[in-house]
Amino acid sequence: MKIRVRYAPSPTGYLHIGGARTALFNYLFAKNNKGDFIVRIEDTDLERNIKDGISSQLDNLRWMGIIPDETIDLPGKYGPYRQTERLNIYIKYALMLIKEKKAYYCFCTIQYLDKMRNKQKAKNILAFQYDGTCLKLEQSIIANNLKNKIPYAIRIKIPANKSYKIKDLVRGDVEFNSVDLGDYIIIKSNGVATYNFAVVIDDHLMEISHVFRGEEHLSNTPKQLVIYQYFNWKIPIFAHLTLIVNNERKKLSKRDGSVMQFIHQYRDEGYLPEAIFNFIALLGWSSHEEKEIYSKEQLIKLFTPKYLSKAPSMFDPEKLVWMNNYYIKKLNVEQYLALVTPFIKKKYDWNSKTSEWWKEVLLIYQSQLEYGRQINELVTLFFKSNYKLDAEAKVFLNNNDCKLVCTTFINKVILCENWTSDNIKKIINEVKTKTNINGKLLFMPIRIISTGQMHGPDLISTIKLLGYNTIINNLRLNFKIKEK
Repeated sequence: MKIRVRYAPSPTGYLHIGGARTALFNYLFAKNNKGDFIVRIEDTDLERNIKDGISSQLDNLRWMGIIPDETIDLPGKYGPYRQTERLNIYIKYALMLIKEKKAYYCFCTIQYLDKMRNKQKAKNILAFQYDGTCLKLEQSIIANNLKNKIPYAIRIKIPANKSYKIKDLVRGDVEFNSVDLGDYIIIKSNGVATYNFAVVIDDHLMEISHVFRGEEHLSNTPKQLVIYQYFNWKIPIFAHLTLIVNNERKKLSKRDGSVMQFIHQYRDEGYLPEAIFNFIALLGWSSHEEKEIYSKEQLIKLFTPKYLSKAPSMFDPEKLVWMNNYYIKKLNVEQYLALVTPFIKKKYDWNSKTSEWWKEVLLIYQSQLEYGRQINELVTLFFKSNYKLDAEAKVFLNNNDCKLVCTTFINKVILCENWTSDNIKKIINEVKTKTNINGKLLFMPIRIISTGQMHGPDLISTIKLLGYNTIINNLRLNFKIKEK
């Protein structure tokens, strides 16, 4: 059997974390089995579709490294790949069901359906089910209504008390009963197919072998199984993925302010696609190797539904930050500068310094950078005209050893003739020798009085890049020294 899977987003929004995971698991499964990964666009919700919804979805999937084999701009023989271009196909199959008395025309008005719904609510029936009014219409009435162009929908006729079973790759054996369904609409009065009908037609005609999707779709499955059995079509193998939850173990929703929700947000913040790919792959899946860092190639090789989690997976922003930092540290110089330079140029005057100076400054932060935009915050040290010591720094400096280090350093740095990394290193070593002080009590006082910070990147590089005049100005303003 040829493995063919699909990700079918709606362009009513942008690529969400949950959608990205669904796409990624489908992609990994397909590539592991040398199969095809299809992106199909379910765009029939015309009122809610947004202008750039489709292009954004595809662009961000490809940015992550999830590359479709077939989609709207890369068609194969199974198209069209946009549901609004397949409406006649759905009508065709709906009419086939009507002919076989497995579906029927429904001429009920909205007002009539509202009354039906209210009556059921009054009887404490919470899940509305159509009462079959139009199923009982005589053929002559149906023909007359059609002739007079009375608006209609098409409803599926649900078998009475029929059991449906699937073997889910995540949940094992799952059983449903038709008594819970009701005759639902498959073609709306505007001629547009509903999700549970269109998805079955599309999956069958596109020869989809496996369906990986979120557990919220589990309740849709029996409605779809009815269609499969009516047409005597082969049912794909389902895998309903568990929820993604936040740190409070609550379902991750688009209104959750504790987590950025959309892939483009991480992209805009300067997260690397390799990190996002790696991180999302571990949301509900793990390998027997029990490690955190995997390349795309490793994930493709290792991915199997056997290791899909049966428990909710937690989206941990701190873990993502750690992982992104890991990948940033692995970048070569050119890749790293390409990541951070656009952020710098948006906030700072690039031409105010030499390219070599910028390169040195940016590189000293590579090991600690968590995401690209953070570089703007980190380099502010080099653009302060002055600093004020905070209470913690003042307390730390109020120590005889620290005072001795500060005095000795100030006296030597004032006399420095050639401002180079080697000479700065030499000065610090001379301070160490003269004071017989080493470690934290040597380096932290020097950092504090030079930069105003207790922590930061490589000390010698920082002092050198700040420049002699800045260092002297900082010392003069805070320690009342006299320049040479």
